[in-house]
Amino acid sequence: MSAPQKIRPIRLTNTLTGKKEELQTYTPGRITFYSCGPTVYGLIHIGNLRGGLVSDLFYRYFRRVGYDVCFVRNYTDVDDKIIKKGHEENLSSEAVAKKYTQEVEKDFAVAGMLEPTHKTTVTTHIGEIIDLIQKIIARGHAYVAEDGEVIFSIGSFKNYGLLSHKKIEDLIAGMRVDVSDKKQNPLDFTLWKPAKPGEPFWESPWGNGRPGWHIECSAMASKWLGDRIDVHHGGEDLVFPHHENEIAQSEAASGTGPFVKYWLHHAFLTLSKEKMSKSLGNVFTAREFLTRFSGEFARYLLLSVHYRSQIDFGPESIENALTGLHRIYEAKAKAVQLLKQSRARADLRAEAAWGAFAAVCEKGRTEMDDHFANDFNTPGALAALFTVIREFNRTLAEPLAQATPSATLGAQELIRLMEEDLGGTLGVGRSDPEKALADLNRIRLISRPEDPAGAAARPTEEEILRAIEDRAAARRAKDFVKADQIRKDMEARGVLIKDHPSGATWEYR
Repeated sequence: MSAPQKIRPIRLTNTLTGKKEELQTYTPGRITFYSCGPTVYGLIHIGNLRGGLVSDLFYRYFRRVGYDVCFVRNYTDVDDKIIKKGHEENLSSEAVAKKYTQEVEKDFAVAGMLEPTHKTTVTTHIGEIIDLIQKIIARGHAYVAEDGEVIFSIGSFKNYGLLSHKKIEDLIAGMRVDVSDKKQNPLDFTLWKPAKPGEPFWESPWGNGRPGWHIECSAMASKWLGDRIDVHHGGEDLVFPHHENEIAQSEAASGTGPFVKYWLHHAFLTLSKEKMSKSLGNVFTAREFLTRFSGEFARYLLLSVHYRSQIDFGPESIENALTGLHRIYEAKAKAVQLLKQSRARADLRAEAAWGAFAAVCEKGRTEMDDHFANDFNTPGALAALFTVIREFNRTLAEPLAQATPSATLGAQELIRLMEEDLGGTLGVGRSDPEKALADLNRIRLISRPEDPAGAAARPTEEEILRAIEDRAAARRAKDFVKADQIRKDMEARGVLIKDHPSGATWEYR
Protein backbone atom coordinates (compact mmCIF):
# COMPACT_ATOMS: atom_id res chain seq x y z
CA MET A 1 0.00 0.00 0.00
CA SER A 2 1.44 3.36 -1.05
CA ALA A 3 2.04 6.08 1.51
CA PRO A 4 -0.48 8.97 1.49
CA GLN A 5 0.57 12.07 -0.43
CA LYS A 6 2.27 14.66 1.71
CA ILE A 7 0.41 17.93 1.40
CA ARG A 8 2.30 21.18 1.19
CA PRO A 9 1.92 23.27 4.40
CA ILE A 10 -0.18 26.43 3.99
CA ARG A 11 -0.33 29.43 6.32
CA LEU A 12 -3.55 31.44 6.63
CA THR A 13 -4.39 34.70 8.39
CA ASN A 14 -7.24 33.69 10.70
CA THR A 15 -9.65 36.52 11.51
CA LEU A 16 -10.68 34.68 14.68
CA THR A 17 -7.19 34.86 16.22
CA GLY A 18 -5.78 37.75 14.22
CA LYS A 19 -2.71 35.59 13.55
CA LYS A 20 -1.16 33.72 10.66
CA GLU A 21 -1.51 30.01 11.35
CA GLU A 22 -0.58 26.77 9.62
CA LEU A 23 -3.61 25.01 8.15
CA GLN A 24 -4.42 21.80 10.02
CA THR A 25 -7.67 20.30 8.78
CA TYR A 26 -9.98 18.18 10.92
CA THR A 27 -9.53 15.25 8.54
CA PRO A 28 -5.99 14.87 7.16
CA GLY A 29 -5.92 15.31 3.39
CA ARG A 30 -9.48 16.67 3.23
CA ILE A 31 -10.68 20.25 3.56
CA THR A 32 -14.21 21.55 4.09
CA PHE A 33 -14.62 25.04 2.68
CA TYR A 34 -17.63 27.40 2.70
CA SER A 35 -17.84 30.77 0.96
CA CYS A 36 -20.69 33.26 1.27
CA GLY A 37 -22.16 33.95 -2.16
CA PRO A 38 -24.33 36.84 -3.36
CA THR A 39 -27.94 37.78 -2.68
CA VAL A 40 -29.52 37.44 -6.11
CA TYR A 41 -31.70 40.50 -6.70
CA GLY A 42 -29.74 42.12 -9.52
CA LEU A 43 -26.50 41.97 -11.46
CA ILE A 44 -23.51 41.64 -9.15
CA HIS A 45 -20.94 44.43 -8.98
CA ILE A 46 -17.19 43.96 -9.33
CA GLY A 47 -16.80 43.93 -5.55
CA ASN A 48 -18.97 40.79 -5.53
CA LEU A 49 -16.87 39.44 -8.39
CA ARG A 50 -13.73 39.95 -6.34
CA GLY A 51 -15.26 37.84 -3.56
CA GLY A 52 -16.05 35.06 -6.00
CA LEU A 53 -12.57 35.16 -7.52
CA VAL A 54 -10.89 35.12 -4.11
CA SER A 55 -12.82 31.97 -3.18
CA ASP A 56 -11.82 30.51 -6.56
CA LEU A 57 -8.17 31.31 -5.79
CA PHE A 58 -8.43 29.46 -2.46
CA TYR A 59 -10.20 26.52 -4.07
CA ARG A 60 -7.64 26.18 -6.87
CA TYR A 61 -4.68 26.27 -4.52
CA PHE A 62 -6.17 23.89 -1.96
CA ARG A 63 -6.66 21.39 -4.78
CA ARG A 64 -3.27 22.13 -6.34
CA VAL A 65 -1.36 21.17 -3.18
CA GLY A 66 -3.28 17.91 -2.91
CA TYR A 67 -6.34 18.46 -0.72
CA ASP A 68 -9.61 16.67 -1.39
CA VAL A 69 -11.79 19.80 -1.22
CA CYS A 70 -15.50 19.94 -0.49
CA PHE A 71 -16.38 23.51 -1.46
CA VAL A 72 -19.83 25.02 -0.86
CA ARG A 73 -20.91 28.40 -2.25
CA ASN A 74 -24.41 29.63 -1.45
CA TYR A 75 -26.93 31.91 -3.10
CA THR A 76 -29.37 33.85 -0.94
CA ASP A 77 -32.58 33.47 -2.95
CA VAL A 78 -35.16 34.80 -0.49
CA ASP A 79 -34.66 38.23 1.06
CA ASP A 80 -36.35 41.62 1.50
CA LYS A 81 -34.38 43.02 -1.47
CA ILE A 82 -35.49 40.14 -3.70
CA ILE A 83 -39.11 40.66 -2.70
CA LYS A 84 -38.82 44.39 -3.42
CA LYS A 85 -37.24 43.67 -6.81
CA GLY A 86 -40.10 41.33 -7.62
CA HIS A 87 -42.62 44.10 -6.99
CA GLU A 88 -40.60 46.45 -9.23
CA GLU A 89 -40.36 43.94 -12.09
CA ASN A 90 -43.84 42.45 -11.56
CA LEU A 91 -42.32 39.03 -10.91
CA SER A 92 -42.53 36.55 -8.08
CA SER A 93 -39.54 36.57 -5.73
CA GLU A 94 -38.81 33.03 -6.92
CA ALA A 95 -38.64 34.21 -10.54
CA VAL A 96 -36.39 37.14 -9.58
CA ALA A 97 -33.99 34.86 -7.72
CA LYS A 98 -33.88 32.34 -10.56
CA LYS A 99 -33.31 35.08 -13.15
CA TYR A 100 -30.42 36.73 -11.34
CA THR A 101 -28.82 33.49 -10.19
CA GLN A 102 -28.47 32.62 -13.87
CA GLU A 103 -26.97 36.04 -14.56
CA VAL A 104 -24.43 35.61 -11.75
CA GLU A 105 -23.52 32.19 -13.14
CA LYS A 106 -22.83 33.78 -16.53
CA ASP A 107 -20.46 36.33 -14.99
CA PHE A 108 -18.66 33.71 -12.93
CA ALA A 109 -18.20 31.55 -16.03
CA VAL A 110 -16.76 34.43 -18.08
CA ALA A 111 -14.35 35.13 -15.21
CA GLY A 112 -13.13 31.54 -15.45
CA MET A 113 -14.28 30.38 -12.03
CA LEU A 114 -14.29 26.65 -11.31
CA GLU A 115 -17.53 24.97 -10.31
CA PRO A 116 -17.76 24.41 -6.53
CA THR A 117 -18.62 21.00 -5.12
CA HIS A 118 -22.08 22.25 -4.12
CA LYS A 119 -24.02 25.39 -5.07
CA THR A 120 -26.75 25.84 -2.49
CA THR A 121 -29.82 28.06 -2.10
CA VAL A 122 -31.85 29.01 0.93
CA THR A 123 -35.19 27.89 -0.48
CA THR A 124 -33.94 24.32 -1.02
CA HIS A 125 -32.81 24.10 2.63
CA ILE A 126 -35.91 25.27 4.52
CA GLY A 127 -36.24 21.88 6.22
CA GLU A 128 -32.65 22.02 7.46
CA ILE A 129 -33.15 25.59 8.65
CA ILE A 130 -36.25 24.67 10.66
CA ASP A 131 -34.47 21.67 12.19
CA LEU A 132 -31.52 23.86 13.18
CA ILE A 133 -33.79 26.45 14.80
CA GLN A 134 -35.56 23.71 16.77
CA LYS A 135 -32.20 22.52 18.14
CA ILE A 136 -31.29 26.07 19.15
CA ILE A 137 -34.59 26.49 21.00
CA ALA A 138 -34.28 23.08 22.68
CA ARG A 139 -30.84 24.04 24.02
CA GLY A 140 -32.19 27.25 25.51
CA HIS A 141 -30.55 29.70 23.10
CA ALA A 142 -33.66 31.13 21.44
CA TYR A 143 -37.21 32.18 22.34
CA VAL A 144 -40.46 32.57 20.43
CA ALA A 145 -42.37 35.86 20.44
CA GLU A 146 -46.18 35.99 20.50
CA ASP A 147 -46.40 36.59 16.75
CA GLY A 148 -44.23 33.53 15.96
CA GLU A 149 -40.93 35.31 15.45
CA VAL A 150 -38.04 33.17 16.70
CA ILE A 151 -35.21 35.21 18.22
CA PHE A 152 -31.70 34.16 19.20
CA SER A 153 -30.69 35.08 22.75
CA ILE A 154 -27.25 36.68 22.71
CA GLY A 155 -27.02 36.51 26.48
CA SER A 156 -27.18 32.71 26.38
CA PHE A 157 -24.03 32.42 24.29
CA LYS A 158 -20.92 33.28 26.28
CA ASN A 159 -18.48 33.53 23.36
CA TYR A 160 -20.40 36.14 21.38
CA GLY A 161 -18.03 38.75 19.93
CA LEU A 162 -14.88 36.60 19.69
CA LEU A 163 -14.65 36.76 15.89
CA SER A 164 -15.19 40.51 15.58
CA HIS A 165 -13.32 41.19 18.83
CA LYS A 166 -16.25 43.21 20.13
CA LYS A 167 -17.76 43.38 23.61
CA ILE A 168 -21.52 43.06 24.01
CA GLU A 169 -21.78 46.06 26.32
CA ASP A 170 -19.93 48.27 23.83
CA LEU A 171 -22.20 47.12 21.00
CA ILE A 172 -25.33 47.91 23.01
CA ALA A 173 -23.99 51.32 24.00
CA GLY A 174 -23.28 52.14 20.36
CA MET A 175 -26.70 51.19 19.01
CA ARG A 176 -28.54 54.09 17.34
CA VAL A 177 -31.72 52.41 16.16
CA ASP A 178 -34.98 51.67 17.87
CA VAL A 179 -35.03 48.16 19.30
CA SER A 180 -38.03 45.84 19.00
CA ASP A 181 -39.87 45.42 22.28
CA LYS A 182 -40.03 41.70 21.48
CA LYS A 183 -36.29 41.35 22.12
CA GLN A 184 -34.88 40.52 25.54
CA ASN A 185 -31.56 42.07 24.51
CA PRO A 186 -31.09 44.78 21.86
CA LEU A 187 -28.53 42.59 20.07
CA ASP A 188 -30.78 39.52 19.86
CA PHE A 189 -31.43 38.62 16.21
CA THR A 190 -34.14 36.90 14.21
CA LEU A 191 -33.94 33.25 13.23
CA TRP A 192 -37.47 32.97 11.80
CA LYS A 193 -39.68 35.89 10.80
CA PRO A 194 -43.50 35.74 10.54
CA ALA A 195 -45.05 36.01 7.09
CA LYS A 196 -46.30 39.35 5.82
CA PRO A 197 -49.06 39.74 3.23
CA GLY A 198 -47.80 39.27 -0.32
CA GLU A 199 -44.48 37.71 0.76
CA PRO A 200 -43.27 34.13 0.22
CA PHE A 201 -43.60 31.88 3.26
CA TRP A 202 -43.15 28.33 4.49
CA GLU A 203 -44.96 26.40 7.21
CA SER A 204 -43.14 25.95 10.48
CA PRO A 205 -43.84 24.99 14.12
CA TRP A 206 -44.09 28.72 14.88
CA GLY A 207 -46.43 29.62 12.04
CA ASN A 208 -46.00 30.61 8.42
CA GLY A 209 -42.84 32.60 7.75
CA ARG A 210 -39.34 32.59 6.30
CA PRO A 211 -35.76 32.38 7.58
CA GLY A 212 -33.78 35.26 8.98
CA TRP A 213 -30.64 36.12 7.04
CA HIS A 214 -27.97 34.66 9.33
CA ILE A 215 -29.46 31.21 9.89
CA GLU A 216 -29.25 30.21 6.23
CA CYS A 217 -25.45 29.81 6.08
CA SER A 218 -25.34 27.86 9.33
CA ALA A 219 -27.91 25.40 7.98
CA MET A 220 -26.30 24.97 4.57
CA ALA A 221 -22.79 24.63 5.97
CA SER A 222 -23.80 21.98 8.51
CA LYS A 223 -25.86 20.11 5.91
CA TRP A 224 -22.96 19.65 3.49
CA LEU A 225 -19.85 20.07 5.63
CA GLY A 226 -20.81 19.04 9.18
CA ASP A 227 -20.95 20.83 12.52
CA ARG A 228 -17.28 21.79 12.40
CA ILE A 229 -15.72 23.03 9.17
CA ASP A 230 -12.17 23.93 8.26
CA VAL A 231 -12.37 27.21 6.32
CA HIS A 232 -15.08 29.84 5.95
CA HIS A 233 -14.61 32.81 3.62
CA GLY A 234 -16.45 36.07 3.00
CA GLY A 235 -16.03 39.82 2.70
CA GLU A 236 -14.70 41.82 5.64
CA ASP A 237 -18.09 43.53 5.92
CA LEU A 238 -19.60 40.17 6.94
CA VAL A 239 -17.45 39.69 10.05
CA PHE A 240 -20.08 41.46 12.14
CA PRO A 241 -22.86 40.70 12.52
CA HIS A 242 -23.32 37.95 9.91
CA HIS A 243 -20.40 35.66 10.67
CA GLU A 244 -20.51 36.42 14.37
CA ASN A 245 -24.14 35.29 14.36
CA GLU A 246 -23.31 32.20 12.32
CA ILE A 247 -20.91 31.09 15.03
CA ALA A 248 -23.48 31.68 17.77
CA GLN A 249 -26.24 29.79 15.94
CA SER A 250 -24.14 26.85 14.83
CA GLU A 251 -22.39 26.25 18.13
CA ALA A 252 -25.61 26.77 20.07
CA ALA A 253 -27.33 24.13 17.94
CA SER A 254 -24.56 21.53 17.95
CA GLY A 255 -23.26 22.08 21.46
CA THR A 256 -19.74 21.84 20.10
CA GLY A 257 -17.14 24.10 18.57
CA PRO A 258 -15.46 25.76 17.01
CA PHE A 259 -17.95 25.96 14.16
CA VAL A 260 -15.12 27.20 11.91
CA LYS A 261 -11.42 26.67 12.45
CA TYR A 262 -10.12 29.32 10.04
CA TRP A 263 -11.99 32.47 9.04
CA LEU A 264 -10.70 34.24 5.91
CA HIS A 265 -11.97 37.67 4.86
CA HIS A 266 -11.18 39.70 1.76
CA ALA A 267 -11.05 43.50 1.72
CA PHE A 268 -13.38 45.93 -0.01
CA LEU A 269 -13.16 47.10 -3.57
CA THR A 270 -13.41 50.88 -3.57
CA LEU A 271 -14.27 53.46 -6.21
CA SER A 272 -12.48 56.77 -5.67
CA LYS A 273 -11.58 55.57 -2.15
CA GLU A 274 -15.24 54.91 -1.25
CA LYS A 275 -16.60 51.42 -0.63
CA MET A 276 -18.47 50.14 -3.66
CA SER A 277 -22.02 49.02 -2.89
CA LYS A 278 -25.47 49.03 -4.45
CA SER A 279 -26.86 50.95 -1.50
CA LEU A 280 -24.41 53.80 -2.14
CA GLY A 281 -25.23 53.82 -5.84
CA ASN A 282 -21.57 53.77 -6.91
CA VAL A 283 -21.46 50.30 -8.40
CA PHE A 284 -19.74 49.14 -11.54
CA THR A 285 -21.41 45.87 -12.47
CA ALA A 286 -19.39 42.76 -13.17
CA ARG A 287 -21.26 42.46 -16.47
CA GLU A 288 -20.12 45.92 -17.58
CA PHE A 289 -16.57 45.20 -16.45
CA LEU A 290 -16.32 41.78 -18.10
CA THR A 291 -17.89 43.02 -21.33
CA ARG A 292 -15.66 46.06 -21.58
CA PHE A 293 -12.47 44.31 -20.54
CA SER A 294 -12.24 40.48 -20.32
CA GLY A 295 -12.47 37.59 -17.89
CA GLU A 296 -8.71 37.11 -17.72
CA PHE A 297 -8.13 40.84 -17.22
CA ALA A 298 -10.66 40.77 -14.38
CA ARG A 299 -8.84 37.85 -12.74
CA TYR A 300 -5.50 39.62 -12.97
CA LEU A 301 -6.73 42.99 -11.73
CA LEU A 302 -8.73 41.57 -8.82
CA LEU A 303 -6.25 38.87 -7.74
CA SER A 304 -2.87 40.55 -8.32
CA VAL A 305 -3.48 42.56 -5.15
CA HIS A 306 -3.41 40.60 -1.88
CA TYR A 307 -6.92 39.50 -0.93
CA ARG A 308 -6.71 41.28 2.43
CA SER A 309 -5.73 44.60 0.80
CA GLN A 310 -8.19 47.10 -0.65
CA ILE A 311 -8.27 47.79 -4.37
CA ASP A 312 -9.27 51.22 -5.56
CA PHE A 313 -10.84 50.62 -8.95
CA GLY A 314 -9.70 53.30 -11.34
CA PRO A 315 -7.13 54.31 -14.00
CA GLU A 316 -4.11 53.40 -11.86
CA SER A 317 -5.29 49.86 -11.04
CA ILE A 318 -6.29 49.29 -14.66
CA GLU A 319 -2.90 50.51 -15.90
CA ASN A 320 -1.07 48.27 -13.40
CA ALA A 321 -3.04 45.25 -14.59
CA LEU A 322 -2.40 46.09 -18.24
CA THR A 323 1.32 46.46 -17.61
CA GLY A 324 1.59 43.20 -15.65
CA LEU A 325 -0.38 41.08 -18.10
CA HIS A 326 1.46 42.61 -21.04
CA ARG A 327 4.83 41.65 -19.52
CA ILE A 328 3.63 38.08 -19.09
CA TYR A 329 2.26 37.66 -22.59
CA GLU A 330 5.07 39.54 -24.31
CA ALA A 331 7.54 37.07 -22.76
CA LYS A 332 5.29 34.14 -23.62
CA ALA A 333 5.05 35.34 -27.22
CA LYS A 334 8.85 35.39 -27.42
CA ALA A 335 9.01 31.88 -25.97
CA VAL A 336 6.43 30.58 -28.44
CA GLN A 337 8.34 32.18 -31.32
CA LEU A 338 11.55 30.62 -30.02
CA LEU A 339 9.99 27.18 -30.23
CA LYS A 340 9.20 27.74 -33.93
CA GLN A 341 12.76 28.66 -34.91
CA SER A 342 15.23 26.20 -36.38
CA ARG A 343 18.43 25.57 -34.47
CA ALA A 344 21.56 26.42 -36.46
CA ARG A 345 24.34 25.27 -34.12
CA ALA A 346 25.27 24.79 -30.51
CA ASP A 347 27.28 27.43 -28.69
CA LEU A 348 28.91 26.67 -25.34
CA ARG A 349 28.33 30.12 -23.88
CA ALA A 350 24.69 30.19 -24.99
CA GLU A 351 24.12 26.65 -23.75
CA ALA A 352 25.51 27.63 -20.36
CA ALA A 353 23.23 30.69 -20.28
CA TRP A 354 20.14 28.55 -20.91
CA GLY A 355 21.31 26.10 -18.26
CA ALA A 356 21.50 28.96 -15.79
CA PHE A 357 18.04 30.08 -16.90
CA ALA A 358 16.62 26.61 -16.19
CA ALA A 359 17.90 26.97 -12.63
CA VAL A 360 16.26 30.41 -12.42
CA CYS A 361 12.94 28.85 -13.51
CA GLU A 362 13.17 26.18 -10.84
CA LYS A 363 13.97 28.78 -8.19
CA GLY A 364 11.08 30.94 -9.45
CA ARG A 365 8.72 27.96 -9.30
CA THR A 366 9.67 27.33 -5.67
CA GLU A 367 9.35 31.00 -4.74
CA MET A 368 5.95 31.31 -6.41
CA ASP A 369 4.65 28.32 -4.51
CA ASP A 370 6.11 29.65 -1.26
CA HIS A 371 4.22 32.91 -1.78
CA PHE A 372 0.93 31.19 -2.62
CA ALA A 373 1.31 29.02 0.48
CA ASN A 374 1.99 32.11 2.61
CA ASP A 375 -1.59 33.37 2.98
CA PHE A 376 -2.12 33.46 -0.80
CA ASN A 377 0.46 36.17 -1.40
CA THR A 378 -0.31 36.75 -5.07
CA PRO A 379 1.79 39.94 -5.41
CA GLY A 380 4.82 38.00 -4.17
CA ALA A 381 4.17 35.14 -6.61
CA LEU A 382 3.89 37.58 -9.51
CA ALA A 383 7.09 39.35 -8.45
CA ALA A 384 8.89 35.98 -8.55
CA LEU A 385 7.55 35.37 -12.07
CA PHE A 386 8.65 38.80 -13.26
CA THR A 387 12.17 38.06 -11.99
CA VAL A 388 12.18 34.96 -14.20
CA ILE A 389 10.91 37.00 -17.15
CA ARG A 390 13.72 39.54 -16.71
CA GLU A 391 16.24 36.71 -16.73
CA PHE A 392 14.60 35.21 -19.83
CA ASN A 393 14.95 38.51 -21.70
CA ARG A 394 18.57 38.83 -20.59
CA THR A 395 19.36 35.28 -21.72
CA LEU A 396 17.59 35.83 -25.02
CA ALA A 397 19.93 38.76 -25.71
CA GLU A 398 23.06 36.59 -25.37
CA PRO A 399 24.97 36.01 -28.62
CA LEU A 400 23.67 32.92 -30.45
CA ALA A 401 21.16 32.30 -27.64
CA GLN A 402 18.28 31.86 -30.06
CA ALA A 403 20.22 29.50 -32.33
CA THR A 404 21.48 27.01 -29.77
CA PRO A 405 19.44 23.82 -29.02
CA SER A 406 18.87 24.54 -25.32
CA ALA A 407 16.80 27.59 -26.26
CA THR A 408 13.91 25.20 -26.83
CA LEU A 409 14.13 23.88 -23.27
CA GLY A 410 14.33 27.42 -21.89
CA ALA A 411 11.21 28.48 -23.80
CA GLN A 412 9.33 25.37 -22.68
CA GLU A 413 10.24 25.99 -19.03
CA LEU A 414 9.00 29.59 -19.14
CA ILE A 415 5.72 28.57 -20.77
CA ARG A 416 5.22 25.79 -18.23
CA LEU A 417 5.86 28.23 -15.40
CA MET A 418 3.18 30.55 -16.77
CA GLU A 419 0.57 27.98 -17.69
CA GLU A 420 0.94 25.56 -14.77
CA ASP A 421 2.45 27.37 -11.80
CA LEU A 422 0.76 30.73 -12.40
CA GLY A 423 -2.24 29.59 -14.43
CA GLY A 424 -3.03 26.65 -12.15
CA THR A 425 -3.57 28.95 -9.18
CA LEU A 426 -4.24 32.46 -10.46
CA GLY A 427 -6.03 31.33 -13.61
CA VAL A 428 -4.12 33.66 -15.95
CA GLY A 429 -1.27 33.20 -18.43
CA ARG A 430 -2.75 30.27 -20.33
CA SER A 431 -4.07 32.10 -23.40
CA ASP A 432 -2.54 32.30 -26.86
CA PRO A 433 -0.05 35.18 -26.51
CA GLU A 434 -0.77 36.86 -29.85
CA LYS A 435 -4.50 36.96 -29.15
CA ALA A 436 -3.90 38.06 -25.57
CA LEU A 437 -1.59 40.92 -26.60
CA ALA A 438 -4.07 42.08 -29.22
CA ASP A 439 -6.83 42.12 -26.62
CA LEU A 440 -4.65 44.02 -24.14
CA ASN A 441 -4.02 46.63 -26.80
CA ARG A 442 -7.78 46.88 -27.32
CA ILE A 443 -8.28 47.35 -23.57
CA ARG A 444 -5.56 49.97 -23.38
CA LEU A 445 -7.20 51.92 -26.17
CA ILE A 446 -10.62 52.01 -24.49
CA SER A 447 -9.42 52.44 -20.91
CA ARG A 448 -7.32 55.58 -21.30
CA PRO A 449 -8.75 59.07 -21.67
CA GLU A 450 -7.80 61.05 -24.72
CA ASP A 451 -4.38 62.68 -24.65
CA PRO A 452 -4.14 66.27 -23.33
CA ALA A 453 -5.31 69.11 -25.56
CA GLY A 454 -3.01 69.63 -28.48
CA ALA A 455 -1.75 66.05 -28.60
CA ALA A 456 -2.59 63.74 -31.47
CA ALA A 457 -5.49 61.35 -30.90
CA ARG A 458 -4.62 57.70 -30.32
CA PRO A 459 -4.82 55.74 -33.57
CA THR A 460 -7.11 52.78 -34.09
CA GLU A 461 -5.77 49.28 -34.72
CA GLU A 462 -6.57 49.66 -38.43
CA GLU A 463 -4.50 52.86 -38.61
CA ILE A 464 -1.60 51.21 -36.79
CA LEU A 465 -1.51 48.20 -39.09
CA ARG A 466 -1.61 50.47 -42.12
CA ALA A 467 1.29 52.49 -40.69
CA ILE A 468 3.29 49.30 -40.12
CA GLU A 469 2.70 48.27 -43.75
CA ASP A 470 3.74 51.73 -44.99
CA ARG A 471 6.86 51.60 -42.84
CA ALA A 472 7.76 48.13 -44.15
CA ALA A 473 7.33 49.37 -47.73
CA ALA A 474 9.55 52.38 -47.03
CA ARG A 475 12.27 50.14 -45.59
CA ARG A 476 12.12 47.84 -48.61
CA ALA A 477 12.58 50.92 -50.78
CA LYS A 478 15.52 51.91 -48.54
CA ASP A 479 13.73 55.14 -47.60
CA PHE A 480 14.83 54.89 -43.98
CA VAL A 481 14.07 58.53 -43.25
CA LYS A 482 10.39 57.94 -44.06
CA ALA A 483 10.33 54.64 -42.15
CA ASP A 484 11.83 56.32 -39.08
CA GLN A 485 9.34 59.20 -39.30
CA ILE A 486 6.38 56.77 -39.38
CA ARG A 487 7.70 55.09 -36.23
CA LYS A 488 8.19 58.48 -34.50
CA ASP A 489 4.68 59.62 -35.50
CA MET A 490 3.21 56.46 -33.97
CA GLU A 491 5.22 56.97 -30.77
CA ALA A 492 3.92 60.54 -30.53
CA ARG A 493 0.40 59.15 -30.67
CA GLY A 494 1.07 56.55 -27.95
CA VAL A 495 2.01 53.50 -30.03
CA LEU A 496 5.31 51.63 -29.77
CA ILE A 497 6.38 49.63 -32.85
CA LYS A 498 8.85 46.81 -32.19
CA ASP A 499 10.86 44.99 -34.83
CA HIS A 500 11.37 41.22 -34.60
CA PRO A 501 12.88 38.65 -37.00
CA SER A 502 9.37 37.48 -37.83
CA GLY A 503 8.02 41.00 -38.39
CA ALA A 504 6.91 44.12 -36.52
CA THR A 505 4.58 44.14 -33.52
CA TRP A 506 2.95 47.05 -31.73
CA GLU A 507 1.53 48.06 -28.38
CA TYR A 508 -0.05 51.11 -26.80
CA ARG A 509 2.33 52.90 -24.44
